[in-house]
Amino acid sequence: MEYAPSTQKSYLHRMAPELICAILCSVEGLDGLLCAILSCHLFYSVFSRTPSAIIHQVFFNELNTHHVRREAIATLYASKLALVNPTISIIRVFFQDHFQQRKEFDTQLTIEEAAGASRLHAVVSSLAEDFSKTTFPELAAACGHASDTLELLASEKARIMRALYMAETFFNLFRTTSSNITEAVQRQCMNEFLVHFAPLEIEQLACIHDFLFRKVSPVFNDVAAHDVLWGEFQVEPALWLGSPELQFFLFKGLGAIRRIAAAKTYAEQQKLFNGIPGTRHLNLHRALKDFSYKESTTEDDSIPSFATSEDYDQGPFLIWKRAQKLGTLTNRAMLRSLGYVMWNQERLDNLGILQEQEWQLQRLVRDSLPNDSPVHEVTDERWLASWRERSRIHEQGGTGWWDFDDESQVVWPERKRRSTTDNTPTSLDEAKRAILALKRV
Repeated sequence: MEYAPSTQKSYLHRMAPELICAILCSVEGLDGLLCAILSCHLFYSVFSRTPSAIIHQVFFNELNTHHVRREAIATLYASKLALVNPTISIIRVFFQDHFQQRKEFDTQLTIEEAAGASRLHAVVSSLAEDFSKTTFPELAAACGHASDTLELLASEKARIMRALYMAETFFNLFRTTSSNITEAVQRQCMNEFLVHFAPLEIEQLACIHDFLFRKVSPVFNDVAAHDVLWGEFQVEPALWLGSPELQFFLFKGLGAIRRIAAAKTYAEQQKLFNGIPGTRHLNLHRALKDFSYKESTTEDDSIPSFATSEDYDQGPFLIWKRAQKLGTLTNRAMLRSLGYVMWNQERLDNLGILQEQEWQLQRLVRDSLPNDSPVHEVTDERWLASWRERSRIHEQGGTGWWDFDDESQVVWPERKRRSTTDNTPTSLDEAKRAILALKRV
C-alpha cells in the first residue's frame, strides 16, 4: 500500500509569526538571539522582517535585568556626543534628558548601536563581578572575618554597575576635550556633571575610580619599568591616583581598561599602550578631589537629597554617613579601596560595622595611594639607572623589553644586527673563506 506524503506542518511552523516574534524578543541577550536565529530558518525569516525592533527589545530586557537601562543609554549617547567644546549648558541638558526626563523610554537604537552597547554591558557586568571579588574580601579581612567567596546579590551588582556606567559616561563626555578650552571651563563642566548626583553616588564613583586605577596600574608600572621607549622618555610609574599618564589610559574607557588589565605578555601590553602615553591632568581624580556643590551655576544650589537611581537598601547610606565623621578626607578616601559603600545592610551587619561607634571605623583605614602628586620627581636610583640604560639602547636603535642584566628581548634594527655579526662566521664555508683571507694577508 502506498502512502501519500504527509503535508502536515510541525507545531513550530503552525505558530503565528507574531508569536515567534514574541519568543525571539524574550531571548536572553543578543548572543542568545544570534544562536536562535541561526538555529532555525523560520526564526531567521521572522527576525529578518523586523530585526531592529527585536534587537531593541532583547537588549533592553538585558539592561532591565540589572536595573541599569537609564545609565546604559546615557553612556551610549555620551559617546555619540563626542564633545570637543563642552559647555555647562550642554552638560546640564544631557543630564536632564537622560537622568531626569527618562528619555531612554523613547530611545530607538540601530542594530550597530545595540550590539556595541551590549558588548559594553558585558564588560560592565564582568568588572562588577571583579570589583566584588577584589574589594569585599579585603573589607571582611579588615573587620576580622574570613574572606569567604562572595555571592554578589543582584541589588549589589546593580549598584556597582551603575557606578561603572557613571564612570564610562564621564570618560565619554570629556575624552576629546579641545585644547582651546580653558582649564577653568573644563573643570566647571566636570563639576557640573557631578553636581547632579547625590553625595553617596559620588562616593560610589570614587570607589570605582580607585578600583579602575588599581586594575591598570600594575600593567602600566611593569611597562614603565621595562619598555625601552618609555625609558627614553622617562615615563614615571603611577604611584598616585592622579598620575596624568595613567589617567590618559583610563579615558580610553572600560573596555580598554579591562583589556589592559588582562594583558599578560609584553607583546600584548605594548600593543594596547601603543607608544608612549599622553597625559590627562584634568581627569576624574581631579574632578572628584575638587568637586563642590557650591560651584554649581544652577538656580537650585542645594545638595541633592536623593540619589538619581532608586536604591531601597540603607546599607551604603548608613556606612557612608558614619564615614563622614572620621574627620579627614584622607581617612575616608582610604576606605574606597574596600568598596565600602557598595554593600547591602545585611552584609554590613554581618561584618559588625554598623553596630560600632564611628571612631572604630578607624581600624578599617588602611594604607592607600596618595591623593596628591609627589612633591619630588622620581629619585629612586634604580629607576634613574634604568632610564639611563634604556636611553642608551634607544640611541643605538634598540626597542622592546629590557631589564638589568637582560637585553635578550631588545630588538635591534637589521643594520645593527649585521654590523655586529659581520666578523663572525655563521657557517663552515664562511669560516673557510675567512681563513683563506687571513692567509692572503
